[in-house]
Amino acid sequence: MQLAKQYTPNDYEPNIYAMWETSGALEPTGVGKPYSIVMPPPNANGNLHIGHALDMNLKDIMIRYHRMKGDDAVFIPGADHAGFETWVVYEKELAKQGKSRFDFSREQLYDQVWQFVEEKRGNMELQLRALGVSASWQHLTFTLDDKVIATVYETFKKLWDDGLVYRGERIVNYCTKHQTSFADIEVEHKNEKGKLWQIAYPTLDKIGEIVVATTRPETMLGDVAVAVHPDDERYKHLIGTRILLPITDEEIPIIADEYVDMDYGTGAVKITPAHDPNDFEMAQRHHLPLKQIISQEGTMVNVPPQFLGLTPAEARIRVLAALESLELRRGETDIEHAVGHCYKCGSVIEPMVKEQWFIKMQPLAQPAIEALEREEITFYPAAKRKELIAYLKQLKDWNISRQIPWGIPIPAFVNESDPRDWIFNIRTDERKIVVNGTTYIREEDTFDTWFSSGQWPYIVTDYLNGGELAKYFPTSLMETGMDIMRAWVARMIMLSLYRTGKLPFKDVYLHGMVNDEHNQKMSKSKGNVINPMELVSEFGSDATRMGIIAGRAPAQHQAFNKGAVIAARNFCNKLWNIARFVEAQIGDEHQIVDLEPQTPADHWIIRQLNDAANNVAVRLEQYRFSEAADTVYHAIWDDLADWYIESSKTAINRPLLSWALATSLKIAHPFAPFVTETIWQTLNYTDGILMRDHWPTPEKFDPIAAEQFEQLKTLVAEGRWVIAELPGNKKYRLLYGNDSLIADNHDTIKHLMRLESIAHTDQPRGLRLAAANREAWLDINEKTLYQHQTDLEVRLSEARRTLANLQARLDNPTYVEKAPAYLVEETRQQLAEQERLIQRFISELEVISSR
Repeated sequence: MQLAKQYTPNDYEPNIYAMWETSGALEPTGVGKPYSIVMPPPNANGNLHIGHALDMNLKDIMIRYHRMKGDDAVFIPGADHAGFETWVVYEKELAKQGKSRFDFSREQLYDQVWQFVEEKRGNMELQLRALGVSASWQHLTFTLDDKVIATVYETFKKLWDDGLVYRGERIVNYCTKHQTSFADIEVEHKNEKGKLWQIAYPTLDKIGEIVVATTRPETMLGDVAVAVHPDDERYKHLIGTRILLPITDEEIPIIADEYVDMDYGTGAVKITPAHDPNDFEMAQRHHLPLKQIISQEGTMVNVPPQFLGLTPAEARIRVLAALESLELRRGETDIEHAVGHCYKCGSVIEPMVKEQWFIKMQPLAQPAIEALEREEITFYPAAKRKELIAYLKQLKDWNISRQIPWGIPIPAFVNESDPRDWIFNIRTDERKIVVNGTTYIREEDTFDTWFSSGQWPYIVTDYLNGGELAKYFPTSLMETGMDIMRAWVARMIMLSLYRTGKLPFKDVYLHGMVNDEHNQKMSKSKGNVINPMELVSEFGSDATRMGIIAGRAPAQHQAFNKGAVIAARNFCNKLWNIARFVEAQIGDEHQIVDLEPQTPADHWIIRQLNDAANNVAVRLEQYRFSEAADTVYHAIWDDLADWYIESSKTAINRPLLSWALATSLKIAHPFAPFVTETIWQTLNYTDGILMRDHWPTPEKFDPIAAEQFEQLKTLVAEGRWVIAELPGNKKYRLLYGNDSLIADNHDTIKHLMRLESIAHTDQPRGLRLAAANREAWLDINEKTLYQHQTDLEVRLSEARRTLANLQARLDNPTYVEKAPAYLVEETRQQLAEQERLIQRFISELEVISSR
């Protein structure tokens, strides 16, 4: 089979992936040191986004590298039912049909969402294959699989038996649009402009007053007290007295609590325990009642008639108007404060008292803190370890109840006659059960999806049951987005220690977001979302993979650069053309044999590719993905193509040329698996698959000969540059003195520098190639030399003007902040290039002047 003239990714990628899958190359071998990565299960409710593409790519690079190292590597795939996330998507689907969740029973909704997810899951898995994700598909786990539900239930029951689960009435974060609660970590806090209103609460005789400050005047209708600091001299005399609640004239007490900040507002705060978490805690300490005034639907309840049924925003307007008419407003101040929002719909989160299931977190957090303090998990970047420890130390109890049908049902049943009597039954799906004559009703809430995802590493490896993949736990690497370090990584550590006594992984690598070209967060509402499948279709999977990691560092949000994808496509084409050249020189004889380097170039390319293979390995072991990819790029494009192949055209060493291509394919494979495998199979290097071939091992070479070629490179590069700057378009003669290196490599130098001829001389003349530090001159007459000097002086002036313009552009904060990030980076690179060019012109002019 012969390589086509051009590489067209879409013509090869599907067949290559099918070959990997049908051959069993994606599955673990059982031989070698276990190396495992579990796939953070993408939400099974839609298409992959650019963040998924980055996430899966980084993992796949490591899996492919470790396979070639000889490790028993397995990439265990998954799909997440993504409880609330999927529920939001499906509610939008219902809305398109003119329907809502209230048109169906919970059972009907569950069945409908299941069918919806099944359709989307297949699409997601096809996209993962298109990205080249080399997962062990026969071990795919869905978060609603029986084994997942069974383990989740076992963990919940164990937590209950250990006294770590309780059902309690607590303040929860509630989205009134989706009518479900959230864990604290799921609330998106946004800094917003608002007002701090000052409101007078009259004393019982209506002669005196105490002025409170609040950002939510509408919730005063649910106030049960006013609080001041016990040491605040302004209010000590009022502590223990009673005042009137404006508008309703209900009597409420003034209490003292050290939580109150004497310097905030007026130093007196209203207490609305049913709708503020801090007020709730104070109410618990002072045994105050709860008064709910906002319903689960987001309307006002238990309030005077004029406010009933209003939204909180509407009620605010009317409350302020009523206070104005009562002459109880005492001013307002513009402020900026953090307001909690639903991370999906953007609605303001309403703190609300509800009975929910909670997990006591500090008993789980403490072992995790101790393990992290002992540095038993290595974090990339390292600073994230301390950040996670700080988070765990202040972790509050986790609300694991969700008021949606889609998800894993909480296996709890309540006595229909006694709300305090709960039992557990994991063996039935019935809504009602009868135990010893007592009827119990099933809990309607489902688990927070993070409760199942938090157990992912030991579930998918079936560690607790000693299953087929149990030896791959603990896993080797957890690579994920830094935005879910607290939501997911922390919970995996805590739950794994609790259930298995082991940490779930050895290393944690955290990547940042892929932003748009302006470094803005992507969102559908902004219209700046990048579909990775469109990139794959246009540029190929390999180009997408390489382009998306270009310049990327851990835990940094970085702009997507389409130019990097284009550059990666060009690299794949370059690799293809290298292979075509090798194929033309060698034909079908691509068997790797013992190398016999003949020329300095032969020794040099062995050294370069030895170093490249080692450096790529070192950088991947340290998760320096972009640097590893850059090493591959320059080793193949610069060293192999631009220097070795060009020099080999005067003296071809066919076995070594074949080895150089094979080695290049191997080191490039983790980053560009499709084009490398296509070339490998077409040229028939072995009967096997490149994915399963071994990582390159060092070959012997003569370091003195390799260094000689390095010196030749310096000479050729200098000569090329000078010739390019000379006036006209002609070939020149190179003269050299007593220089054996030039004499012995006469033909190679002539070819690489595109010279007319090379000759030995005892009488040097022309322009010396000073940068090369050799006895070599370009044979140039005085007229040409004078013109060259004049041209260089003009070019130097132009370069200095260009440098000034580029510097001015970078000194302009508007350009740096608002221009696409890749353009700003290109400007910086252009500035550096101009600085190098200026120095080159200066040096060359100094050589001419010193003649």
